[in-house]
Amino acid sequence: MSKILITGNGFDLFHHLPTKYGHFMVIMKTIEKYDFSKNMNFEDLFGIYFKDEFLADYENIKKNYKTEEILFDRTRIREVAEMLKNNNWYNYFKSVTEIVTWIDFENEINIALSEVLEILNPDEFIFDNVFSLSQKHSLLSHFRIFDELKPTDQGINMNYSYLVKSKNGLKIESKINDKKLFEELSTSLDEFKVIFNRYFIDLVNPFYEKIKSIPKINFSKINNIYTFNYTSTISEFYNIDKSKVISLHGKADILDTEHNIILGVNEISNMLKKHKLYDFTKYYQKIEETSNHTFIKIQYKKQKSGYGTNFYIIGHSLDNSDKEYILHLFKFLENDLNGESKICVFYYDKNDKNNKLKNLFSVVGDESKVVNTYNEGRLYFVKLNEENINVEFNK
Repeated sequence: MSKILITGNGFDLFHHLPTKYGHFMVIMKTIEKYDFSKNMNFEDLFGIYFKDEFLADYENIKKNYKTEEILFDRTRIREVAEMLKNNNWYNYFKSVTEIVTWIDFENEINIALSEVLEILNPDEFIFDNVFSLSQKHSLLSHFRIFDELKPTDQGINMNYSYLVKSKNGLKIESKINDKKLFEELSTSLDEFKVIFNRYFIDLVNPFYEKIKSIPKINFSKINNIYTFNYTSTISEFYNIDKSKVISLHGKADILDTEHNIILGVNEISNMLKKHKLYDFTKYYQKIEETSNHTFIKIQYKKQKSGYGTNFYIIGHSLDNSDKEYILHLFKFLENDLNGESKICVFYYDKNDKNNKLKNLFSVVGDESKVVNTYNEGRLYFVKLNEENINVEFNK
């Protein structure tokens, strides 16, 4: 019997680390307003906006970490502050209040790109009030695609325009240079990834050495670990051989040039494909960042009894953003003709369990497949706590 652990951001949150989307954004907000006149301690960064917006998380961090001993590298964080000033994607995300989770964040990239395509369709778009349009689509505003300071006759920023003859050939018209625009969008997203990388290295990593008590979880019977996290939490806290841990979406690194963080969307529309905007997709980035790791191998022939696999999922939403992996697990169970393989999903509370189940119905598509797998006892849910994790791992 093989045992495989799959972790998402909830695994870090189980250890009370500040890795929610909201955590990241509120700390960036704090850094933007910090004066850097003195060394930075925990209260400097987490005792203001973070405490106001995430009081329960703040108190849990204080309870589980020696926060009075945590100091942050002022020089490196000042560099982050400079990056924030000029990053258009960050300033765009900051303006979108509807983003709550990392999944919302990924979806917003797709929405933003679709808005850009709207202005590139000459049959549907009319340049009648470009500045009000910029207010409607804040991404256009942050990238200054339409700019009052350097406009063409149609309000297009000269940096993103070129001149062509009108259809009747009577006048010269400005057109948006879509290639230049998309290159700028892609470059800015790469720069945002560096900011993101710095958050984990400079603001999350300092917590590792200051934890008061590490949960006593027995990982000795786990054969492999697949994680969607950029952090090194499982290796740092449990001294697990790094060769057993596969980071499916890349990892943060102390060197900005060495991180291979995957940050994008699962799929793009046909219109976006027409413009070859694959830079923003996870599958393109995985190859580009050389982090296109093979997931669990599916057997296509009958195995001997006792060769099933137990999958333990901790801290993953099971949402559409990682659809390919979820379908892969159900395919694995389907091909286990002995019916020995199982999927154990850990949940935080009843609401979390309900959301995970709804996500499975949505992703798998065939509701009967989810129901039958559950009725057979091959898909089951367990409340997330230290005791239950050990019970399941030791079965």
